[in-house]
Amino acid sequence: MRMIREYSNIREYVVPGTFGDNEVRVTSSLPKEPPNGVQVILLHGVHSSANMDENNKFRFLAELLSERGYAPWLVETSRKARNRHDFSNDVSLWIKEAFSGKTFAQEQQDVFNAISEIGREVPDRPIWIWGFSLGGIIALSAAADDMKRNAAEGSPLPERIILSGTGLVAYKEVEERMMSLPILSTLRSEIGADMLAHVKAKRLISFRGSCDEIFSEESCLGVLHEASIPESEKHYFVIDGADHSFRSRYGKADPGVMEEMVGLLAKTWS
Repeated sequence: MRMIREYSNIREYVVPGTFGDNEVRVTSSLPKEPPNGVQVILLHGVHSSANMDENNKFRFLAELLSERGYAPWLVETSRKARNRHDFSNDVSLWIKEAFSGKTFAQEQQDVFNAISEIGREVPDRPIWIWGFSLGGIIALSAAADDMKRNAAEGSPLPERIILSGTGLVAYKEVEERMMSLPILSTLRSEIGADMLAHVKAKRLISFRGSCDEIFSEESCLGVLHEASIPESEKHYFVIDGADHSFRSRYGKADPGVMEEMVGLLAKTWS
């Protein structure tokens, strides 16, 4: 893992990637409160980003975690372009320019490479992975046999997994619209149908926004039930009014959504 920039309490690194610019961007920040030793790796959803740009939701989430003593790590996967802001609301063009030709296996391997390097950087520290949407599926696969097969020998398996907006199957109209897109088009052929049965994390939390427009409650609960973790160590929370991205509550931007999730995380695993 090569450090490319350091400022304030932030460090930015580059890890080898599988696609486009062949770079996985990793950003870490030091805890602001007395550190509890826990390293929380944050994974974005499909066709998304996780960095310290002013308006990126993962920057805010990292700050919230840091304030509670966690050490957050943001992982942004490889792509052909990173200038998301230049595409404004043209999501289709952004996906085409940045991800056309990328497979799920490449996206997954990017994350595994980052986890391996983070593990080397902070050996013997507990690693939790917090994945949003597709990032949650990759987080679970990292806690299963997939990580052992595809990452470097000795790569750490995460102790705990947090999911935000992760389900088994999307609403019908969403499936029809999105499953032909880059990364998603190869998801079901490149991940084992029984992956959840091999999850070896000790504990699991799943969050769903009550206004999630991608996954139903049944779909999100399906992931929770199928993960091979003792039922007593699984927790499910509904965030009232939150959308799939957890940026908004009942259609209005609300930082309280992220604050609520971090508060529940800290309370549940205190």
